[in-house]
Amino acid sequence: MQKTVALSVTEAELIAAVSYTQDMMYAKRILESFGLFVKLPMILEIDNKGTVNLINNWSVGGRTRHVETRQLFLRGLKEQSIFIVRWIAGAENEVDLFTKNVPSKLFEKHRVMFNGEDEGV
Repeated sequence: MQKTVALSVTEAELIAAVSYTQDMMYAKRILESFGLFVKLPMILEIDNKGTVNLINNWSVGGRTRHVETRQLFLRGLKEQSIFIVRWIAGAENEVDLFTKNVPSKLFEKHRVMFNGEDEGV
């Protein structure tokens, strides 16, 4: 659950992207503290084109001014080549299984990634 109220789907996705990016940075620092190498840029896939465009600075509308701090945080990390943002089609987004009611065909397609296949099937 997000701790703030979003006024649009794009803003909600941007809030989630910032939260996820902070988690990515935390995991990166932990791995590096163990002496492990983290290949950069890390990839952040988002299924909302408006959010991808805001982060990549391809479009800014007058109604998105209130999300500027989050947007600038992500752009700064992107410009430092710490991560890149890519759009992914909703049908290809496996994590939708955890956040949305997906049709059974799509559920079966992505279920294998998390559960694997049964041996006798």
